[in-house]
Amino acid sequence: MNIVRAHRGQLFEYGPFTIRRLRPGERFGPLAIVDMTTLKLGARIPMHEHVNDDILSYVWRGSVQHTDPQGERTPLSAKRVMVVNAGDGLRHEESAPLIEAELLQAFIRPARAGGEAKTQLLERADGVAHNAWTWLAGPEGSAAPLTLRQAVHIYDVRLERGKTLAVPALPGFAPWLAVLDGVVNLEGQRLHKGDVAGDADALPEVTAERDATLICFLVDAEATGVMSGTVSGS
Repeated sequence: MNIVRAHRGQLFEYGPFTIRRLRPGERFGPLAIVDMTTLKLGARIPMHEHVNDDILSYVWRGSVQHTDPQGERTPLSAKRVMVVNAGDGLRHEESAPLIEAELLQAFIRPARAGGEAKTQLLERADGVAHNAWTWLAGPEGSAAPLTLRQAVHIYDVRLERGKTLAVPALPGFAPWLAVLDGVVNLEGQRLHKGDVAGDADALPEVTAERDATLICFLVDAEATGVMSGTVSGS
């Protein structure tokens, strides 16, 4: 088990927003970059383009407004998760016009370049499920509610203090677990907000020492992805 602790050296500050940028590494090849971003009230990431990026946008505190070039606004929160398959090209803008927000964005290298751009939403009235993993996204052809153009599965959970849960596992897939808030324990290792744990095979059970929001990626260790993505190719 490899643990990466959150530290200030991972932070980039751009005026009203702060980004903690993580690069999971070769073991998690297609999972190129994971950004944990704090957007202060009024923060705005201007209209910009993505090509050949699959992007998970996951808000766990506050709300973020997603705007497309036609001016259509979609609020994102713990009750609404978005995946963008940028394909041949897609433009969008993100902002926090109502309240400060915390946003995770994962940039995944798709298995092939190009294709029609697509935006997908998962809506859930009660937000993050407690003490049971929710399957958020999976590869094309799977039964996951959100589709990725890569062999990656994504899950989340709100784990209550004192509860223990097995981390998702699939043969041939490497797990990468991030603590978005709270405190958890894996085999005596205490993980706090912003800490991550990964392994080539499986991770041990996770126990919450404080209520915690967790997100887990399972990545096919043998999968290859295109290197031409706007962000995921960097």
